[in-house]
Amino acid sequence: MNLSILKEIFASMEQGVVFIDDQNRVAYLNPAAERLRNIPHNKMLGQSILHYHPRRIHSKVLKIVEGLRSGKIKDHHRMNLQLVKGKFYDNTYSAVWGPGNEYLGVSVVTQEVTKRKKAEDELKETLIKLQLANEDLVRLDRLKDDFLSNVSHELKTPMISVMGYIGMILKEKAGSLTESQRNFLEISYKNLLKLEKNIDNLFDLAELGLRKPIYTFEPIDLVKAVRFSCSTVDPLAKEYQIELEIRLPPEPLIIDGVADKLDQLFDNLLTNAVKYNHRGGKITITLAENDRCAFAHIMNTGIGISNQSLSEVFTRYFQENKKPLGDIRGLGIGLSLVQEIVKLHHGEVQIESEPGKGTVFSVMLPKKQL
Repeated sequence: MNLSILKEIFASMEQGVVFIDDQNRVAYLNPAAERLRNIPHNKMLGQSILHYHPRRIHSKVLKIVEGLRSGKIKDHHRMNLQLVKGKFYDNTYSAVWGPGNEYLGVSVVTQEVTKRKKAEDELKETLIKLQLANEDLVRLDRLKDDFLSNVSHELKTPMISVMGYIGMILKEKAGSLTESQRNFLEISYKNLLKLEKNIDNLFDLAELGLRKPIYTFEPIDLVKAVRFSCSTVDPLAKEYQIELEIRLPPEPLIIDGVADKLDQLFDNLLTNAVKYNHRGGKITITLAENDRCAFAHIMNTGIGISNQSLSEVFTRYFQENKKPLGDIRGLGIGLSLVQEIVKLHHGEVQIESEPGKGTVFSVMLPKKQL
């Protein structure tokens, strides 16, 4: 090929091209290399290549050139550096060999990579931020575990005392009881037993998804379970003049289940139905069945749930930005626990809601096969 054509090709290149002879001197550079280094052509020719690199990398440049000359570095070597203030470039060094495998020198092709370098720096910065955020999440998770442990201890200590005194009253050690008094105290005592289990079950939210605890399944009468949960939530409903309409079958409805988990399931659904209802509203609880499944429907005439939130209500710690009745606030774990308990029983839970008109939670649980 004609030499003049080669010169025109190099002159048209966007990348800078420099040829270093076997004495490490600049023997050729194209116009792009001249522009990139902002040094006139005549001042570069014949000068040592080290003259155009920062002093801090002189030893590195010499090591690259000697590696290419000796054959220790095969093909080429790429190095990133800042040639002009604010702009970064990739220098690709390649050995040039003549006839008879004679070492002629090194070619250096320079290409601007400022945008790529900026993107890489931003990525590194983002990764550092993510790492710090992850460390914060780990710390917060540890704080949460400590909090739950402390809550468990602080709640159980006075609760044991309350249970002891109620037990003595039920044994009439403080005097005789009327039938109504005994009924109220028995409900309170049973709920304290449930509360004791529920405190321990605060840890279930973390554990249900990470390990498989061994639960004892036994025949459970859903009619009794729902009726007891209704008696538990009845005082709270009466406080806000909410009517509980209970439609339960006259005969037992038996499923294989974990008793305390099913209590939690219905307690959470009914409490939620009170919290997000209107004063003077209504809650309808229905149990039905077919050959294979039992169905529980808890319907309230409350404030409803927005369409945007319907897909999130079972998410742990989710709380819609609506003030509950009487400002009865919780941790946002009730409905996520409902979903976990339903899954534990191989069932399904669905929700239908319309803002301002109310919500229906429907739970399907497989029946015990006789």
